[in-house]
Amino acid sequence: MSIESSIRADGTKRYKVRWKENGESRAKSFDKERDAIRFDGNIKRRLALGEDLTPRGTQRLDAFTQEWIDTHMKVALTSETQDVYATQLDLRILPQLGHLRLRDIRPSTIDEFVAAMKRKKVGDPTIVKTLTVLQSILQRALRDEEIATNPVRVVRKPAQRREREPIMVSPEKVEAIRTRLLALGRTRDATLVSLLAYAGLRPESEAVTLTWEQVGARAIFIPRGRKRGGRDRHVRLLAALAEDLREWRLASGSRTGLVFPASAGPWKEHDWDNWRDRIFRPPAHAAGLPEDIRPRDLRSSFATLLIHEGRTIVDVARQLGHSASTCLKDYAGVFEEFDPAQRVTADEAIAAARSAKPHLVRGAHS
Repeated sequence: MSIESSIRADGTKRYKVRWKENGESRAKSFDKERDAIRFDGNIKRRLALGEDLTPRGTQRLDAFTQEWIDTHMKVALTSETQDVYATQLDLRILPQLGHLRLRDIRPSTIDEFVAAMKRKKVGDPTIVKTLTVLQSILQRALRDEEIATNPVRVVRKPAQRREREPIMVSPEKVEAIRTRLLALGRTRDATLVSLLAYAGLRPESEAVTLTWEQVGARAIFIPRGRKRGGRDRHVRLLAALAEDLREWRLASGSRTGLVFPASAGPWKEHDWDNWRDRIFRPPAHAAGLPEDIRPRDLRSSFATLLIHEGRTIVDVARQLGHSASTCLKDYAGVFEEFDPAQRVTADEAIAAARSAKPHLVRGAHS
């Protein structure tokens, strides 16, 4: 056993305790020398007594996470926070790390996890949210003595600044995308674009997981955080989207199950990546939208439609499934530019875009 000291780039000291455990080299770092000395003495004492120092940690992350959801997330967190956490769990944490034993999740594991998200162009704010959730789960595992240290705490996290503002997508642009997809015979994909733009669903966690059973006569039912927490919501079903869904239902011959199944049923990560890059982006670019356009940006169309009906921040936020503060942060400019004297219903705005009559939405969706 030994204690090593080193100097960080910022000039502060770090103290690392090293020891052998079941033939495996282990180490733990401390900011204060006295803490390292205390830990080193404790390790020596436990080794002398013949104690097993190996953390239990044989439980898989996905199983432990379910316990954490039931005992912490659903109890201690607000509904809005639960929604955020559930999205990161379902889209990123559990698919990539859920199969790992708690004790096998090391800082290097987290570094690779972050690198994989960056390769997929996941934004820094989202990466920070994801790591926040994972750190909370592993902190509970540390408290329960399933692991010796929390590996997320020692990993450098991206800055939390917003890298890009949401791109405002007008109904005219949405209809240009749909027209190009329909011309290629891609009715399913054109309808998915309608759903994203005219119901504001989150693409990966709500839109491609949508079932026909969730589509009602006047609203779309979105269950709470895919049953991990959060709150249910009902999203208003606009007339144009209702008609698009009816036509797709007839064309697909489906009455139950997924509205937009992938070739093998439920969408996998590669299915979504292919759809975004090969199906969505070419017609979006042809419609004049920026190179970095994302399907998620279509949520702005639904938000803008609601704002120009005269809906309040609370109403818009409830339909989108996020907090009023987030809504105001993302769409402050749209609220500011809205003139109550020029209100137009969402159905009128979409009808105008479909019939190429932009004067009905002048200034509202440019």
